[in-house]
Amino acid sequence: MHTTDRCLVIDVKTRRELDAALDEAVDLLKPAAVTKQVGISVTRLAPGRYEVRLNSDVPPGTTIESWRSEPR
Repeated sequence: MHTTDRCLVIDVKTRRELDAALDEAVDLLKPAAVTKQVGISVTRLAPGRYEVRLNSDVPPGTTIESWRSEPR
């Protein structure tokens, strides 16, 4: 897991690792999200690679998931 103060990037190889890593990342960002009154977004960047970040476009207390469009 790679981190900044507002964003975590997760690289995993298995689904089991993914579930645990995403849960941990969201839990790590929750205190900052509450303090800043923002939500959390989870974006799939590529297979096995995800970004979890504070997002002011997401309502406080909410976590959303999205998939980044791959260029064709």
